[in-house]
Amino acid sequence: MIALLKRKWNNLETLEQKLFWIVQVIFLVVSLAGTLITVVEEVSDIAELVLFIDLVVCILVGLFVMKTSHYSVGFFILIFFYTTVSTPLLFFLCSGVDSAMPYYMLLGPFMSSFISSRKIRYISAVLTMLVGIALYAGAWFFPHLLVPAPSKGIVYLDFAANFVLVGGSIFFICSFAINAYVREKVQRERLVTKLDYQAKHDDLTELYNRRYVIQYLENIVWHSRERYYMFMFTIDGLKELGDSYGHVVADRIVCNVAHALWETVNENVGECGARYGEETFLFIMAADSDVDAFMRADKFREKISGQVWSNTPDVRISVSGGVVPCRDENEFDRERLLKKVDALLDGFKSRGKNQVRIFMDVG
Repeated sequence: MIALLKRKWNNLETLEQKLFWIVQVIFLVVSLAGTLITVVEEVSDIAELVLFIDLVVCILVGLFVMKTSHYSVGFFILIFFYTTVSTPLLFFLCSGVDSAMPYYMLLGPFMSSFISSRKIRYISAVLTMLVGIALYAGAWFFPHLLVPAPSKGIVYLDFAANFVLVGGSIFFICSFAINAYVREKVQRERLVTKLDYQAKHDDLTELYNRRYVIQYLENIVWHSRERYYMFMFTIDGLKELGDSYGHVVADRIVCNVAHALWETVNENVGECGARYGEETFLFIMAADSDVDAFMRADKFREKISGQVWSNTPDVRISVSGGVVPCRDENEFDRERLLKKVDALLDGFKSRGKNQVRIFMDVG
């Protein structure tokens, strides 16, 4: 049972969700304890009934939230019933300020500060304040309604003023603290997400980087490598193009090829594209056969060589690369397999540009 509750607690995602269930437990305990106390002290049968109804409403609201996940609405329903129904009845049935009701009345603005919806939060807080002021005003002008009769000389105006000051202070301080915590948590999560993205992606092209693709080979591909191929290719003569047209144009060329690779990769079947080096890219593709893998790689080569890029219209771009199947039973080390692809790229330097070869073709 404890393990189940702990697991459900850990599944709660927001502070509002956790606070709601904490308040639910507190309400259940207070309602149950209040019911027992009124029975022992023989305060009033109606007071006992009201506290029992509090208990029932608390359980029903909990079931509503469990089914709908509308935590802000659940909070508001709980506060609304407690503020407009339960508190006024108990205030007059328990002799007003001669009982502990002034302290219970502060729960309204306190709990209102937990609501994440700004609009509902302030509506709830204002409602609790108005009801509290109305109760003190009613006790001041109609003291005969209090059961039993209160003590003489009670300054209700002082109680009302202090209720507004203390209740308002509790509401604004708690709201500020909770909002600050939520903002800090969101900023921290955004920073972690940004750092995680930067750790996995290349700054220039926004493709995955070398570190990530090696981890991808190890964690994903290696578990079902029979269907995967590695296509490593390089941009032909990128250094010479950079020397001729400038480094800005060279960066555009790299980004153009990266975008073409991004369009080709199908992540739904486990494929991955990455910038492996300054002018080198790695395409982990899923293919049914060696022929299929070679055809896809060669089609990509043709796509690059046949395209006119709007940001570099005067530059003709081509790529050369090699395809290696990941299923090779003699290669259990991804580093050795990557060296095979590197060997293919080295061979292109002496055999010409704008071509694709598969490893078995290398003599």
